Amino acid sequence: MELSKIINHIFPDKNPKITKIPTGKFNESYFVDDNDKKYVLRIAPLPQIPVLFYEKNMMKKEPAVHSIILDKTNVPVAKIIRYDFSGSIIQNNWLLMERLRGDALSEISIGGKILDKLFFKLGRSIREVHKIKNSWFGYPEKSGHDPGEKNWYNAFFKMWSGLLENIRETNLYSDNDVEWLKTLLAEKKIYFNHNPEPSLLHMDIWAQNILTDQNGELTGIVDWDRSLWGDPEIEFSVLEYCGISKPSFWEGYGKTPEFTRGYEIRRLFYFLYEHQKYIYIRSMRNNSWETAKKYAYDSLNIARQLKKI
Repeated sequence: MELSKIINHIFPDKNPKITKIPTGKFNESYFVDDNDKKYVLRIAPLPQIPVLFYEKNMMKKEPAVHSIILDKTNVPVAKIIRYDFSGSIIQNNWLLMERLRGDALSEISIGGKILDKLFFKLGRSIREVHKIKNSWFGYPEKSGHDPGEKNWYNAFFKMWSGLLENIRETNLYSDNDVEWLKTLLAEKKIYFNHNPEPSLLHMDIWAQNILTDQNGELTGIVDWDRSLWGDPEIEFSVLEYCGISKPSFWEGYGKTPEFTRGYEIRRLFYFLYEHQKYIYIRSMRNNSWETAKKYAYDSLNIARQLKKI
């Protein structure tokens, strides 16, 4: 019903072909074929769906982020055609964008030199995105959060605390666990005084969000709704977490991280920022409590090791 309302609004008196995209995890996504014109329609979850603090209305940031990337880089990003965040058509936020050619890497079988070629081009594209700078750190203001911070540690502490407060709701961390993890970051504050510039980060680069063809051409990078103005090192940790941190990627990026003591400590915090989110997602959203408990157990063990460094 909600899908038909959007289609009738965008394409009155037409009957475009609609195909559900199976790879969508957070949003409902559809291919929309209107004769020779091809689009992607994305529909955000209803407001009452349990979400992390940075996921609330996060689709709202995408038009501005896409526009910035299209204006400042040659990175293959879709042009957004229409969107509505007012709730006037349906209760959900939604947007319509052009469909880029290619398939998600998760849905295509390539390897060897072809995969290396793809990762090289991905590295080069992510470096282009990281060259886009801002005057403050944090999630884009259009996501509905507070204005950003001038200092990266302050921004990350706010992010870290926001995530921990979400996890507190699950009762899989005790109140003492939450406060101890906040204190742990405060104790390591000195290692965040490395003066990064606020760079545009994707924060969700994995096989599903990389579009390619059988020749290893990078045809698109999708799902920019988790984007952040932040330290590129946190992106590096997400890339590592998602299995993208390959030699060919770094060759395209043009440099590799410098593995100093400070970097190693930050890297573990960033890893935990990515890992801990699944405590909330698996429990509150997926109702997979046993899996969520494992994420909580593993995360606290990593934090205890981090305490010793």
